[in-house]
Amino acid sequence: MFKRKFFFKLFLEIIAIVIGISASFGINEMSNKRDQEIQKQRVLNSILIESNEIKKYCDDRMQIWNQDIDIYNLLLKDELNLEKIKKVAISKNRIEYNLIYYRDFDPPMNRYKSAVNTGDLKYVDSENIKESITRLHNLNFSKVVSTVDYEKKIISLIIELITEENASLILNANDTKINFERYLKSLHKFIQENEKLKSNLIVQLKYFKTRVSSLKVYMITLDELQYNIKETLKVN
Repeated sequence: MFKRKFFFKLFLEIIAIVIGISASFGINEMSNKRDQEIQKQRVLNSILIESNEIKKYCDDRMQIWNQDIDIYNLLLKDELNLEKIKKVAISKNRIEYNLIYYRDFDPPMNRYKSAVNTGDLKYVDSENIKESITRLHNLNFSKVVSTVDYEKKIISLIIELITEENASLILNANDTKINFERYLKSLHKFIQENEKLKSNLIVQLKYFKTRVSSLKVYMITLDELQYNIKETLKVN
């Protein structure tokens, strides 16, 4: 009888220990899931904030890059329309910038890079979000940047042509005595008469258009990312 009571008491103690351990594991698991959920929301909110900053940056770039296309189209036409080009470019500096400088593509990516370096992206469990992030910051980003690299080479050729064959254009751009209209007319005349310059500007224009097309794809992916994040945060 004593043995039966002893074993029964021992059995109850073992059951209590097992239940206690199971409860402890359950609580720890719930706590870990809660912590992971908090971390996931933190990471997603951070990426969403940065995506809004990227959207603003891209909107600005799209506007400027389309203006670049308009300027080149007008300069390459047989007849120069001064009124139209003045609506797009308000100064000699704006025109000169198109000819001798390139526009880099450097959207804000510090939050994304930080999440990669710290390993915080592991908290993102949505395949749609991870796929959108990969396309945005790797594939589509590299496509936009690659057009900028091509432009640098064309810009070098354009600068060389202008400085060697019509250096006065550079001087006129910085001469306050030369007004905007006179500068535009001399530039347009030089473009029409110099086949090398005109052909390089045509190639550059094609790069401009490719750049805008690549940016559109980039922005579509950005919209997808924002939508997927907002839907995930809404559910949670």
